[in-house]
Amino acid sequence: MKKLLFLMVALFSTVTMCAKDDVRYKSGSLSEIKAAGSSKVFVVWDYTGSTLEGKPVAEFLKEKGSDWEQAYPGELAEAEAEFAKTVNESKFVKVTTNKTEAQYIITIKVKDFHYGSTAASVLVGFGAGDAHLDGTMEFTKSGSTEKLAVLDVDGVPGCGYGNERRRRNTYEELGEWVVKLIKKAK
Repeated sequence: MKKLLFLMVALFSTVTMCAKDDVRYKSGSLSEIKAAGSSKVFVVWDYTGSTLEGKPVAEFLKEKGSDWEQAYPGELAEAEAEFAKTVNESKFVKVTTNKTEAQYIITIKVKDFHYGSTAASVLVGFGAGDAHLDGTMEFTKSGSTEKLAVLDVDGVPGCGYGNERRRRNTYEELGEWVVKLIKKAK
């Protein structure tokens, strides 16, 4: 038993050390936002061309049934609110719902969302079965089209029981990445 436990800890440590960041710079910097201090940002969620588990959204939801179709808009609204709540806990930026008072715009283009597997989460643990979000984030100064930074969102995880909770947790994690990258910006 001790050998198995040691092997699992060693494997987890190795995987963790080799893991890549879930959100990383493609171009630019967030240093201007950091330097501005307590900036207001307006968030645009772009689901154009987005997929769920690699399938078009309408097709995926239809396969899952009317309960999923009816719950989906509320699921998105709750998750987006969770992102805003997480970002608002920082001292660097505050999300506003009034675009005219925002100094910066964050456009989040969701490419794919995968719900993951509750069974794998319970049976395997260590992040197995987590939900994942893929896409890009673009930061622009309000009134400008010039991008301050473009971030690659590659598999931001989310866990929990139930699809809504998994998406909320994933968006919360995405918010934490935004705050972390602004805080570290140079």
